[in-house]
Amino acid sequence: MRNVQPAAPAKREGRLAALDGLRLVAALLVVSYHYVGTARSDLWERPNNEIFTHLYGVAVYGSFGVQLFFIVSGFVICMSSWGRRLSDFLISRIVRLYPMYWVAVALTFTVVYLNRPTADDVHVIFRVHSLSDLLLNFTMAQEAFGVPHIDWVYWTLWAELKFYLLFAIVVAFGVTYRRVLTFCALWMAAAVLFGSLNIPIVNAVVQPAYAPYFVAGILLYCVHRFGSTWLLWGMIAGCLLVAQHQLLVDVRWNSAYVGHSLKWVYAEFLVLAFFGCVAAVALGWTSWARWRWLTVAGALTYPLYLLHQDIGVIFIRSMQGEIAPWPLLAITVGGMLLLAYLSHRLVEVPFAPLMKKALRRSFDAVGRADGPRGPRADPPVVDRSAGQRADVPDPDVVDLLGRAEQRV
Repeated sequence: MRNVQPAAPAKREGRLAALDGLRLVAALLVVSYHYVGTARSDLWERPNNEIFTHLYGVAVYGSFGVQLFFIVSGFVICMSSWGRRLSDFLISRIVRLYPMYWVAVALTFTVVYLNRPTADDVHVIFRVHSLSDLLLNFTMAQEAFGVPHIDWVYWTLWAELKFYLLFAIVVAFGVTYRRVLTFCALWMAAAVLFGSLNIPIVNAVVQPAYAPYFVAGILLYCVHRFGSTWLLWGMIAGCLLVAQHQLLVDVRWNSAYVGHSLKWVYAEFLVLAFFGCVAAVALGWTSWARWRWLTVAGALTYPLYLLHQDIGVIFIRSMQGEIAPWPLLAITVGGMLLLAYLSHRLVEVPFAPLMKKALRRSFDAVGRADGPRGPRADPPVVDRSAGQRADVPDPDVVDLLGRAEQRV
């Protein structure tokens, strides 16, 4: 393994199409879990394992696709934040997450509300108990207040959001090789030390169950950027060892939830495959995968994940008895992919640039007020009575006048 140069100049990475493909694989694993792998006796005409005999045996492990999402997220966030300002990082995350999420919350709530369960039809859980619950869901922070998610799959977004806030600390100081490795070491140390103490507020921040995946993704990007070293691979191996132990808890929980005894060894093999696939991307072994459809697949992943569960379950339940299970499953997955594509084209493509531009102006206004030597003056004040900006001197002029007065 060759040595690295931690002070290597920042470079802007091209899009890694293989990561987009992995995102879609993760999303489809989760979709298969919700449509086939769970123990919802009311979703299909007969128990899932009777209708989808062989697919069921794979789909029950589909919930572990979330772990692949987290590894890829660590890789991508580290890659996209290198050489960027904190404001750039925050804008990119807000623009990436919120426009599609707001639409998904509104659409899912509407569909579930119009199809809310009756006494003899409990195929969908109507989780919203008040207007306040609904409005708080638009922040993505509802779990922090103990408020139910509109759609239960949104719990992973809260985990992602907390990861972004933690990594923003590194971005604020400037992303360097040394700082990234220090961040990874400290986060994993905290996950190991506090994971067994069961202190709610600490666990909420440290996320011991998911830290190994985020950190592994970050470290694999360092392999991609700087090359292989014993230190990097040793830290990645440590993440994998911690993750495999957490799988014991995940397997037990999922076994109880789906009503089927899952095998830890199968889950472990799946997670090993996830680590291996992202490692292959990091080492450049997938550089040949440059098909355009992979980029499209990556664009579909987020809206597909946000929209598929409750809306898809409602559709399957409404068509029960009208269409045979296998064709109905294919139609539902295809329909969700089409809905994801339309959502991407009609929501993310037109509105994300507008939101990015508006946020950029807002952050730039703060930057003009806070010069290189610290705060100098507030932005211009808006004269509400006249509907125009008040005649406030430019901060640079104020600064020059102040220095002139001192000389006098």
